Amino acid sequence: MKSCPKCQTEKPFTEFYTSSTHKSGYASWCKSCESERNKAKTKANREKRLAKAKEWRDNNKDKQEAAVQRWRSENPDRTRQIYRNWRAANKDRANANWMRREAGKKKRTPAWLTEDQHSMIGDFYWLASDLKRTTGEDYHVDHIVPLNGKNVCGLHVPWNLQVLPADINQVKSNRHTA
Repeated sequence: MKSCPKCQTEKPFTEFYTSSTHKSGYASWCKSCESERNKAKTKANREKRLAKAKEWRDNNKDKQEAAVQRWRSENPDRTRQIYRNWRAANKDRANANWMRREAGKKKRTPAWLTEDQHSMIGDFYWLASDLKRTTGEDYHVDHIVPLNGKNVCGLHVPWNLQVLPADINQVKSNRHTA
């Protein structure tokens, strides 16, 4: 048994963290008092911690993006659930994003496309759906030159489409790599 100087109660050693810096081999404060102290410290320094984290992210965009992509690829079910929850909680924003994308596709689908070319576009979506049914993995129809790229914008035409595994398409994001 050991006494915690903070809450002044006698507790078994299992209620204390181990510590190589203390003579007894255990921390002075019990786990619950230590936890309260850490929560208070965290709360008091919240703004400072958030600013420091933002500064790190701004200076290490590539590391941050790689870490996020790695986590998403290691946790696909959790990632899908997070997106589902966000869409359920933000239906208006989710619908606005979807409609903006659909309107963008319509704007970037030329009026001069033939019926066969429209059919070919449909074939890409059918192929992605069929691959998912066959393999069980998600596939996306990707625009080789993105519809809303940073430096260049492509068209929604058959020769600008390709079917990619979802994870590869998500890593590609809105970039044109040619």
